[in-house]
Amino acid sequence: MRMPSIPSSLSRSTSASAISKITALTAEGKDVFTFDRMFPFYLVVTFFGLFVVFGGLRCMIDGSDDIIAHDPSGSLNPFSWFWGMLCGFMRITPASGVMLSTCIVSLSLWSKHRAMALAAYSGESRRSSNDVRKIKSTTAIEIPKGDSKNSSGMSISPRTASTSNLPQVAEPKKNRHSSEGSTRESTRGFVDRWYYSLPKLAILQALFVVSLVLVFGMTCQTIPSWGWHFTALFFYKVPHMDDVVKAVDGICPSYGGDMCLSDDSWLLLSNNLLSRHKLSDVEAVAKGVNVAQNGGLIINIMARDTVAAIPALIKNVEALSPFFRGQLVVVMYENDSIDGTRDAIKNWAATASGYKVDLMTCEDQGDVDCKLQQVHRYDQNGEFISAVGRMAEYRNQVQEYITKNYSPKDYSHMMITDIDLAISMAPLGLIHTLGTVGEHAPVAARGIMMLPGALGTLYMPYDYSAFRPIVNEDNKNLRGWHDWFCELAPAGSRWRNNCDVMSPFNMMHVLALDTEFVAEAYPVASAFHGATLYPFKQVVATNPKYDDGEDGQRCEHIGFNFALTDPDNWEKTPDTANFATQMYIAPKWTLHLDPTRPGGPTGWRFAGLMLTQGINVQCIIMFSTVFFWNLVMAGGGAPSLKSI
Repeated sequence: MRMPSIPSSLSRSTSASAISKITALTAEGKDVFTFDRMFPFYLVVTFFGLFVVFGGLRCMIDGSDDIIAHDPSGSLNPFSWFWGMLCGFMRITPASGVMLSTCIVSLSLWSKHRAMALAAYSGESRRSSNDVRKIKSTTAIEIPKGDSKNSSGMSISPRTASTSNLPQVAEPKKNRHSSEGSTRESTRGFVDRWYYSLPKLAILQALFVVSLVLVFGMTCQTIPSWGWHFTALFFYKVPHMDDVVKAVDGICPSYGGDMCLSDDSWLLLSNNLLSRHKLSDVEAVAKGVNVAQNGGLIINIMARDTVAAIPALIKNVEALSPFFRGQLVVVMYENDSIDGTRDAIKNWAATASGYKVDLMTCEDQGDVDCKLQQVHRYDQNGEFISAVGRMAEYRNQVQEYITKNYSPKDYSHMMITDIDLAISMAPLGLIHTLGTVGEHAPVAARGIMMLPGALGTLYMPYDYSAFRPIVNEDNKNLRGWHDWFCELAPAGSRWRNNCDVMSPFNMMHVLALDTEFVAEAYPVASAFHGATLYPFKQVVATNPKYDDGEDGQRCEHIGFNFALTDPDNWEKTPDTANFATQMYIAPKWTLHLDPTRPGGPTGWRFAGLMLTQGINVQCIIMFSTVFFWNLVMAGGGAPSLKSI
């Protein structure tokens, strides 16, 4: 017996409606999801650009006047403390951290939106497909067994009868490898759960920054490269020494004004901080030129295995020589080099013109050429081996030699610098310093280097283990926390030396000062940062000594600076009336360290030192603060953690 059939016109109209619905959804889906697939790319590129821009914020305002009014009591502006805290604890520029966080939030919201849209689309598609299948089932014509003809006499099969007059809808293919498909779906579900959750993404971002600090902290010194600080390529410039020499060609310091220098030369010789069109800059430089031409400069340098840095030193000296009318001498102490450093210095001394190169000998120690068989401090590994080594002893030898052989009547200033940096000494920055606070007070340059792990978005003062602030009511609690942090390591441990750089409290203080003082020199108790200028008369009168502290781990410059500015070390006479009781750091005298030559031990020397030291509680505290503050900035603070 044959079942009654449903009119074909009804089946065709119903199925056509379902199919058109699927087609419309598919067309709409293509338009929406094609853009959605590209959205993460657009977002990352956009925010990467902002990441770079905000990373260069501090460099962008270099050379401008201070915009924060300075309290005479020495207290810093609350914004300076806030910014210094975020930088010191996050170890990445906060503005860049916000950009990264905003990008992550946007991706999280986008992914959730996309997932919901996909789910709605998939559900609608399934419903439309089911409608078609339902229509097929209701329009099916039951054919009794043995009867293979329809009403028109056409021979048909049961399958043909069930699908007559209806479009075919593709059935989903079954996965032949069900276990593989199950694993893939499980993995996708795990990723999706993390991908959609903003708090969990915030944790991932914080862990990411901690990993950068940890890994790049090693690689930046082990394999120095611009690649670890790639965003800095857009705003951080390291002058080439050949360009520095060309810039001073034809200089006429005694003429005053722009001294026959072009706009580009002023910028190059000051690391983009001074302009010949800015009256205050021109006046300070003119005064500094007067101090230089009526005085003289002794450059105090120690060298060991630094033959590659000698050419840069020669060019720096030749760039400074015109300002001092030839009253310039380079006193060098070299010992135990195996790379030809001493021979290179001897050749330089023989050909120097317009200045003098004085290479010290070591007859009293048994060898004229100072082959003393001393082990390099970077090759002495172990937690309780002094990180300072015999630096205080060597520096005192050089100091005694200089004060014995040179007179303040001939030389007004002495500069101590690190030869291995091989960077521009920013000649105009140095002269500007002489024309401001540097005439009668010791002044440290603002040497800066890229902070490992910050991807080039944040820089810090170089070698600020010599930094000691003037303690006041505004910072005494912070200094107490820093002292507590350092005392977590036992006396005599290398961690006592490293703590000045590792301490988030010390970094907070250093960067708060660097934020507040953009142009004006500011007072400190001690600093070095790669180069320091001293009034030679005060050095001779006070006879300060270098030392490495009670436990042999304190930076040797600290003791020297303390003794130099201690009023108890000189009698009050007309000759000592201008002696300074504090040091300064001069933002206008900024040195840009080259990321390929970061200073200190590099390569396997650095890796060996780190591996033999291991980790301690200070490391845990430092990385914990980095994690916590990046988590807060990423928007995943304590309240959000409850929802995980």
